[in-house]
Amino acid sequence: MKTFDRNSNYEFMKVIFGATNNILRVLIICNDFPPLNSVGALRPFSWYKWFKEFDAEPIIITKQWKENIELPSDVMKASDSTNVVIEKNDYGIVYRLPVTLIPSEKMYVRFGENKFRIFRRLLTMIYKMMSFVFFSFDKHKQIYEQARKIIRTEKIDVVLISGEPFILFKYGYLLKKEFEIKWVADYRDAWYMNHVTSLKKDLVNRFMIWYEYQFEKKYIKNCDLIITPDPQRKELLTGLHKKKCEIIYNGFEKFLPENSTVHSETDKTLTLTHTGTLTIGQRVEFILQAIVELKNENKIQKGDILLQFIGLEYFNAQLNRVLNFNKDIADFIKTTARLPREKALTINQSSDFLIAFTEENNQTLFAKVYDYIASRRTILVIPGDNGLVSEIVKQTNSGISFNSISDLKKFLLEQIVNKKTGEKTLSFSVDEEKALFYTRKNQSKRLVNFLKQLINSTD
Repeated sequence: MKTFDRNSNYEFMKVIFGATNNILRVLIICNDFPPLNSVGALRPFSWYKWFKEFDAEPIIITKQWKENIELPSDVMKASDSTNVVIEKNDYGIVYRLPVTLIPSEKMYVRFGENKFRIFRRLLTMIYKMMSFVFFSFDKHKQIYEQARKIIRTEKIDVVLISGEPFILFKYGYLLKKEFEIKWVADYRDAWYMNHVTSLKKDLVNRFMIWYEYQFEKKYIKNCDLIITPDPQRKELLTGLHKKKCEIIYNGFEKFLPENSTVHSETDKTLTLTHTGTLTIGQRVEFILQAIVELKNENKIQKGDILLQFIGLEYFNAQLNRVLNFNKDIADFIKTTARLPREKALTINQSSDFLIAFTEENNQTLFAKVYDYIASRRTILVIPGDNGLVSEIVKQTNSGISFNSISDLKKFLLEQIVNKKTGEKTLSFSVDEEKALFYTRKNQSKRLVNFLKQLINSTD
């Protein structure tokens, strides 16, 4: 592939249009972006929102997502336009590309989740494998084509790519080869070392992990910087790829306004809330078993305590895991479909306690923890992990960790009594000075500084 002479092109543009300014222009490639309601969308959106304040201009390439996505099938809805939609405002520029579906996804939309399941999975695997080799199998290829057009015609200082899907890293690899432009790999999750896929031991998944790792090694070989959301991933990725890696935490937007009144199913019900994704490794059974034992010991009855899972109905396997744990505690469990972000934050703030589940073999700072901190509601780390989650909760003085079911049972009974008698449940005064480090604005500032250092380096 012939290398495109970007510098000559820019010199020509300066003559025609005048000299460019010194603002760092960052091309951000991401699949997830609002109105898609996901953690993966909020991360690049925060950069889009805050970069201008730190002398960086973001240019986003993403998809034309629809609003009000409650079920997996909603993600596969056709775009309103088959053309590229361009949005320009005070934050920057967004290029929204039509959503493209592969055959298995079209079958899902047409026939539903339960028909042709095995055949659909086989098709999905084939397309995923072949997408790393042939663009004709890659449903995201329009993103790459749009990136090439932009780099050919505009001043771009660095490309920042947020994965997953990790096929997007292929585009960074190719763009650098063609344009000699620096690119940064944002590992929202690990790829080869992903904590969820690593738990799947069947032959098919083990093969896919090995297969994709061959491409991961190839693509990351020419990246200039890796960023990731927490210290454990930094350690894993640095060891795996021998590349410089920086931590950009997910963070929270701002502290929510004070809300002194806690609303629940009834004024006397102690309400505990978990919001968003529940992973395979998160130990939800810890609190479910505590509630089972309290009920069997006749220490609680319906209306004393409510454990609600906001958005869990989006994830069928994890929903069934919770609902089927023990039918005897059905009266103490509530689940919902995926809700708009603002609604979920309101529920967080109107709960007595917020639940942060940990994993036994993985240290991860789940993004919901930052939203919990922003709500100023007491966080219960279940069970304590003596690691990242317990550490940030302790550092910001935002909650308490439990290492045994008996301690959790004792605590819940005390708080139920407090709620019934009108006394205040346990609360913490968040250390706002330490928590402000984790705001998305501050993390965006840190990222811009890393990008500037990268551009100014001679390596």
